[in-house]
Amino acid sequence: MKTHTMLAITAAAAINCASFAHAADAPRVAALFTQTVTQGTWDTAGYAGFKAMAEQQGMKPSYLENTSYESAPAALRQLASDGVKLIIAHSSGYSAAIKEVAPAFPNTQFVLYSYEGSTGNLPNYSAWSVDWDEYGFVLGALAAAASKSGHIAVIGGESIPSSERTMQFIKKGAAYVNPKVQVDTAYVGSFVDVARAKEIATGVIARGADFVIPSADTADAGIQQAADEEGVLTIGSYADQAETYPNSVVTSTVMNFNKSYADIGKDYAAGKLGNRLVTENLASSGWSLNMPFAHVDPSVQAKVVKVMDDLKAGKINVEE
Repeated sequence: MKTHTMLAITAAAAINCASFAHAADAPRVAALFTQTVTQGTWDTAGYAGFKAMAEQQGMKPSYLENTSYESAPAALRQLASDGVKLIIAHSSGYSAAIKEVAPAFPNTQFVLYSYEGSTGNLPNYSAWSVDWDEYGFVLGALAAAASKSGHIAVIGGESIPSSERTMQFIKKGAAYVNPKVQVDTAYVGSFVDVARAKEIATGVIARGADFVIPSADTADAGIQQAADEEGVLTIGSYADQAETYPNSVVTSTVMNFNKSYADIGKDYAAGKLGNRLVTENLASSGWSLNMPFAHVDPSVQAKVVKVMDDLKAGKINVEE
C-alpha cells in the first residue's frame, strides 16, 4: 500500500532485484514492492505469499524492492520487455502505472494486489482487491467499542486510494457502534517515517484519543511505540503484532496473502487472468482478526464479532 525511495531503472543492475533457482524453461513471474521485503508487515507478508505461490506453480520468480509509484512504469516496461509473463504489483498506488503499460505488452499478464476500482477493460490486467470499506468499518467498530473516552484516532501513511477508503469507513464503523464517537484523522506523509508517525500519535493521544489505529506500514512502529508509552490501545496491522507490542495491541488484522497469491498463481496457470476484479473480504477469508482480544472486556470482542458476522451475512450495508 505504500511508497519509498525512487530507484534508477536504466539497467537491471540498478534495480534491487533477487531471483531464485528454477528450471531454465520455467515461466517467469515478478513482483513490485514499495519497500524492502524485510521491513514492516505489508511487503514482508506479501513477499512470503508471492514466494510460496512461485514455488507452488514451479515459476522462476524475481522481485523489485523500493519501487516508487513514479518509477513503476519504467520498471514494468523493463520486466515485460525482458520476457516476464506475470507481473504482480503489491500496492494500490501502482494502478495507474499498470494501466499505462499493459496495453503495450498483450502477452504479459499484470495483476495488482490491494485495491482497484476498475481494470479499464484491459484483457491482460486483473486485480485482487481487498474490501477496504469492510476492513475500515470493522477497525472503526473495534476502536469505538474498546474506547472508554469515546475519542479515537487513525493515522495513515500517504493518501493513496486504499488509505483513503480505509479512513472513510473507519469513521462509518466507529459511528455504527457509537454515534457520538470523535474520530481524529492524520497522514504521516510517508510510509517509513517512524519518528513523524510517533510525533503525530503522541499528539492525538494528548488530545484525548485512547485508541489509535495505525495505517502507515513501516511507520506504524512509531504509532505503536507511542501507544505503548502513553498507555492507550491500538491494533496490529496485516500480521500478528501482539508479541511486539504486548501492552497496547488489542488484536491484529491478518491479511490472507498466501490464499490470494495462491489463487493468482492457479488462475494464471489455468488461463483465467485478464480483465478481472476479485474481491477479498471476510466472506472469502481474505482477511481476519486474531482472537481472543487482549486488554478489553470480553463484551468488546463479542460486539466486534457480531459486526463481522453481520457483514458476512449481508446484514450491514457499509455504503449507507
